[in-house]
Amino acid sequence: MTKTKKRDVSRRAFVKGSALAGLGAAVLGSGALFGCAPKSEEEAAQDAAKTVEEKIVWTHCAVNCGSTCALQCHVVDGEIKYIESDNTGSSEMGQPQLRACLRGRSIRRWLQSPDRLNYPMKRVGKRGEGKFEQISWDEAIDTIASELKRIRETYGDESITVHYASGVSSGLMGNAVVNRSST
Repeated sequence: MTKTKKRDVSRRAFVKGSALAGLGAAVLGSGALFGCAPKSEEEAAQDAAKTVEEKIVWTHCAVNCGSTCALQCHVVDGEIKYIESDNTGSSEMGQPQLRACLRGRSIRRWLQSPDRLNYPMKRVGKRGEGKFEQISWDEAIDTIASELKRIRETYGDESITVHYASGVSSGLMGNAVVNRSST
């Protein structure tokens, strides 16, 4: 024996009510279009001046899988609006489309994150205090180069490596990094 709950509203009444509510919303929404005047020539010229050209910049995915798939970045005013995979190839053998995965195509969110650092920072307080100051790119490169040189001279070639999956290092994943040659 099964128990069924008594419904206050039947399915049929719900469907009818939904249809009427949708019809009412459509009528009220379309009423907002009445009374709209066409744009003046001045307004149309201003809108045309606001139109900016979209630029496609080809790059590659660098999210650490090693594939480095081709990406088309659609850029407007220096900002990536959306990213597409390679769509220039065909499905024929020998001309594959190098389609990026979802992780690669979502790289825009990573690049435009408000938490992303866009310039080099140098710690000015004690470790863990969270005190940093912005420095120039030249100073950052010089600091990194001198520290790598010091570490290599002090501890040897084996003290330096790039750990796979430690970040965006797909451009560094080659035999030269792993060999650690002293030349």
